[in-house]
Amino acid sequence: MQVGTRAVVPLTLLAQVILSLVLALLVWGWLGGVVAVSVLLGGLVAVIPNAFLAARLLKPRAEPGAAAMMRAAWLGEIGKLLLTALLFWAIFALIRPISALAVFGGFIAAQLVIFGALLLDGRADKRT
Repeated sequence: MQVGTRAVVPLTLLAQVILSLVLALLVWGWLGGVVAVSVLLGGLVAVIPNAFLAARLLKPRAEPGAAAMMRAAWLGEIGKLLLTALLFWAIFALIRPISALAVFGGFIAAQLVIFGALLLDGRADKRT
């Protein structure tokens, strides 16, 4: 199956959501609800800012060119970092009980999906 470069981004976000849900379900059966919710929230801390960055980069622009793309990338990355910090703050400040280890575990697991997307994207480029 050949996947185009633009299709890799939404597929990566979808894979991050699916992994977060599946991991939360597995953990729920093994360690209980608090840890499962914590894993799911950690996954969402990865997915939501990544979706923001993707929207900034994939949005059609009136001004074409590398400068406009770099501006979108910078603003997207700054927004992604701010959203990540805000979401971590909200989780740890507002949600009780919470498992910090599980939150960070869910976040890291969702972020690791990006490595798979890079491999998938590289394979698509070699086939074309």
